[in-house]
Amino acid sequence: MTENFNIEYKSNKGELDIILSGQLTIVSIKKITESVKAQLNNKPKKVSITVNDVENIDLTFVQLLQSIKNSGVKNGFEVEVSLKLPEDLSSLIKNAGFGSFLNANK
Repeated sequence: MTENFNIEYKSNKGELDIILSGQLTIVSIKKITESVKAQLNNKPKKVSITVNDVENIDLTFVQLLQSIKNSGVKNGFEVEVSLKLPEDLSSLIKNAGFGSFLNANK
């Protein structure tokens, strides 16, 4: 089965860049979570997450982002999140009370 999301990883000197795009919803969250956890097991010093070219997003994905941030605090690595969303999805995130993710790195 073809995945309806895409994850790219770039690692350089202890810094991990994660780029996510596509359908970031409950349908794919298990595979996304497993993939990201495997990368975080390599003990990065810093994690930068970029979310762009999003077709759809839901709160399960936002919960994953929050979980990664919490893991960073717990395990001593910095986490930066950058969400680049269309206006309708940006409004969804704001209305759900997660507007801080949209403004985190401005």
